[in-house]
Amino acid sequence: MILLYILLILIGSIPLWKTISFILLEEKIRKDGISTTGIVTDIRTKKFHKGPTTCRIHIRYNSNIPGHYHEASFVTSPHKYKREQSISLKYLPEKPDKIIVAAKRGYWSMLVFSILIVLFVVFAAYKIDGMIK
Repeated sequence: MILLYILLILIGSIPLWKTISFILLEEKIRKDGISTTGIVTDIRTKKFHKGPTTCRIHIRYNSNIPGHYHEASFVTSPHKYKREQSISLKYLPEKPDKIIVAAKRGYWSMLVFSILIVLFVVFAAYKIDGMIK
């Protein structure tokens, strides 16, 4: 039974692990990233059923090697960028598809939410164990 509880807690910890990895990657890009300017090449708008509308922005930017370009994309709210618009960004030389374009992102609310999920799963495993015994 203990293996089931460990499995439940591990599955409940996945959102927390992903959120922490996103926060660490963003901080690494802010610290070690190379600043450059990119051009918006494509904008794809997507409307979710009974949900928000988002835009996937495809951007092309110069690398630190002259004559080489990289392409990446990010998701943002609609009507924020236009085609052929110039955007300042930062990227990692070893992972050129990982970019940041804005100020801090809202990962902290997701971090709190994922911690609450882990606490709920631990509490649920404790209660299930109490019901079985």
